Amino acid sequence: MTTMSPHLPLRRHARLQTTALDEAEEVAGRVMSAHRLRASRPTEFGSRVYAVAIGASTLLSAVYAGEAEVTGRVPMDYYTVLLVLGGGMDVATDLGEHRVAAGRACVISPGERLRLRFAPRTAQVAAKLPRIVVDQAYSRIGTAPARGLTFDLGVPGDSPWPAVLRLAASTVDRFDSGVLPPGAGAELERMLVTTLLLAQSHDHATALTRGGGTRGHRAAGVVAEIVAADPIPPLRPEDLAARAGVSLRTLQEGFRSRFGTSLTGFQREQRLVRAHRMLTGPPGETTVADVALACGFVHLGRFAQDYRARYGITPSVTLHGARRVARDGRPRTTRG
Repeated sequence: MTTMSPHLPLRRHARLQTTALDEAEEVAGRVMSAHRLRASRPTEFGSRVYAVAIGASTLLSAVYAGEAEVTGRVPMDYYTVLLVLGGGMDVATDLGEHRVAAGRACVISPGERLRLRFAPRTAQVAAKLPRIVVDQAYSRIGTAPARGLTFDLGVPGDSPWPAVLRLAASTVDRFDSGVLPPGAGAELERMLVTTLLLAQSHDHATALTRGGGTRGHRAAGVVAEIVAADPIPPLRPEDLAARAGVSLRTLQEGFRSRFGTSLTGFQREQRLVRAHRMLTGPPGETTVADVALACGFVHLGRFAQDYRARYGITPSVTLHGARRVARDGRPRTTRG
């Protein structure tokens, strides 16, 4: 058997040391997920795996002696962040194929397809991150909950998160007892996932960096409640931002990310909702113009245009329909 690289972290947390393919397949499958393991030269094969829990995630290191290929048997339902310490590997996923040389990293997102081909004596340190851990971390620092994040497979050489992965492994090794306190593990997990979300390209990165962050998301909710409670007064956006304790820019970005509209657009929507309630309320001597002015609309033509875009009919038709229902007890049937 070829001599394997001795430079692996987490050595106090051995899960596997074997030259048997079937044993390596079984044990590594329990650590990660079920897969098929093949060696181009079985007589040269050998494997060592070390693993420890950090929070809800798993931190691990592994080395293969001889060329080996891993193929997933079931769809992956977790993220794998991986740093090659020595040797090299080819990664194939739903996103395509990527070569990872020594000193470089990759991110494998959940998906149907996975194939890993290891060069002889390839050593790696990696972390298995459950979906829920990544989703919850995004919700803490982002603008809204995210589901199904997909990261770029390749990692720039200057990306900071591989250094955090190394730090996590070296921190575990510094505990003389070999037992990692739960709080320390959870903190290492948080550091790694947060750095990954901020540094690695993914399909929700734009919303994360342009949405005003958690402050903007929360501020938009606070201001939305203020506006919805009384949308009529001409509240200045600057004053609303000050009441929410954020800058106007952060508030505006928070509204766009959380509600898909600007602060002004949200105010207009709430005024239209108020106008609709008035037009469909108890009949009286109210006119469309009275309702428009009462709800803060100065230009009647623009009010009618916005109202029709929102409700599909004009304000006058709404008002007449409400009066007809009050008088006849039933709405008019329209022809399709």
